[in-house]
Amino acid sequence: MLTELSGPLGPDKSRDLTKRLEHRDTKTALAGEAELAVLWAISRVAHMVPEPVLPGSTSRPEAASNDLFRSGPAVIEVRALSDDSFSGKEAMDRTANIIAGYADRLRKGAGKHLDFEFVERSYWNRRFHRERCVDPAFHLNAEIREQLRLWITAPDWPNPARIRMTHGKTDVVVAWKESALRLFRTFCSMPAVAYDREDNPIYKALRKKSAQVKGAAAGTLRCVVLVDAGCSLLMRLRTMGTVHEIGGEDIIRHAIAKLSIDIVIVLSPYRRNSVGPSRDLELTWKVTCFDRREGIPDGEYERIERMAAQLPRPRLEGYQARALHRQGLFAPERGWHLPTTIKTMLHGEKMTIKLSAGLLHEYLAGRIDADRFRKKAFRDEKNFFEMELARGNSIRQAQFEPGGIDADDDWVIFELDVDAEKIVQTQASPPSDTDANS
Repeated sequence: MLTELSGPLGPDKSRDLTKRLEHRDTKTALAGEAELAVLWAISRVAHMVPEPVLPGSTSRPEAASNDLFRSGPAVIEVRALSDDSFSGKEAMDRTANIIAGYADRLRKGAGKHLDFEFVERSYWNRRFHRERCVDPAFHLNAEIREQLRLWITAPDWPNPARIRMTHGKTDVVVAWKESALRLFRTFCSMPAVAYDREDNPIYKALRKKSAQVKGAAAGTLRCVVLVDAGCSLLMRLRTMGTVHEIGGEDIIRHAIAKLSIDIVIVLSPYRRNSVGPSRDLELTWKVTCFDRREGIPDGEYERIERMAAQLPRPRLEGYQARALHRQGLFAPERGWHLPTTIKTMLHGEKMTIKLSAGLLHEYLAGRIDADRFRKKAFRDEKNFFEMELARGNSIRQAQFEPGGIDADDDWVIFELDVDAEKIVQTQASPPSDTDANS
């Protein structure tokens, strides 16, 4: 995708996207992926100019298109959303890291045994409120330091197995566990739900994007594409909870009515049949369009549907991709490659090896040694190239095969077979001096 867009994007924008795609921060990387994928998909079905200059404005939207919508030109912004900030995950992790770090100072290795469950509370104040008891600006005061010291430095620690700490907005139960994984050691029973049309991540994101597109010329549609990167409010646009909860659809319609936005498009990984024996395990992109206008022209969203069809089929739901990225599965240094496929034909006399081009390049460039190449290419089994060479088979043909738009890798296909000409030449050649003397 990045290669195809390198011309229109220009070197600076391409470098910016590459840096974001390889960033360790999950939100930054997923936002980069969403922007790149949407811009690339638009360019496949419609006119697309990245970062257009808006007259009389310093804002530079992500893209502009003359014909993405049938009714006229549009400026487009893209935003990937997750539950990280709205679920309190970021604030809970920050609090846990501060407490665990202090625990390690009191007793070496104590922090890795601590698990954190944050309390939730609900109340009425003109409207229903429900909140997690966690403070994004949490800090250790003298009282909590002393409470931790008495607990962790006790000769019979961990006894008791859990303590409750309350300070300001924070109310958390800290428990000892044999092993508490850093990424999964925080929990709160309150899910990522909204009780206010504006105090939620969707509205806040649209308000920021509204500032980017409001400078569009008269007659130009202002469009924001929201991509579900693990956002419950986008995955289920209509609420499934209590009457006090507000769904994503209600929030988006409220934002469109209030902000300088004409169209909001939601892209979310979706399983068509999610329950029952006919469950469809393949994900597809669900496209939902919200429009402030009345009397929308026929076929207005035809190219939006075609754009979504260009996107690579999602392999994971948004929350799964977010969780795996946080664990470092997609880190560039992991060296992800396409898997090797081996086929034998003609009673085992002919073999085809379909190998990752990226992996082969790393080996030829000296980035990995022969043993590492064998382990990654052949799953730590024997080297099939060496095996075929020992049998007298040679590489007879090699060709490339594209790996796909979302693979970031290609295949090199080698065909190995008996080299009859080489055998004849070997048999016909005179013996060497070494052979004659042996």
